[in-house]
Amino acid sequence: MKKIVCLFLAAFTLWLFFVGFAYSWAKVIGPATSRAYSWVSREQLHSLARHHGTDALRITEYEVSIWRDGEWIPVLKNKI
Repeated sequence: MKKIVCLFLAAFTLWLFFVGFAYSWAKVIGPATSRAYSWVSREQLHSLARHHGTDALRITEYEVSIWRDGEWIPVLKNKI
């Protein structure tokens, strides 16, 4: 009986780990427009990425930046 309880406890712990990992990974790879910064449209983001030849865009409340030569360069500013 003690072995069965230990087995279920180990399985439950492993399940919690995988659920937490999947949840955190889903938040990382979610679309940028679903995040808090909706001042820029998805079409604008795709256009900027194609124009600058990059897939790495950093979207903040104030600007959209691309990664070039080891630093973030702003390419679009928010007109608040």
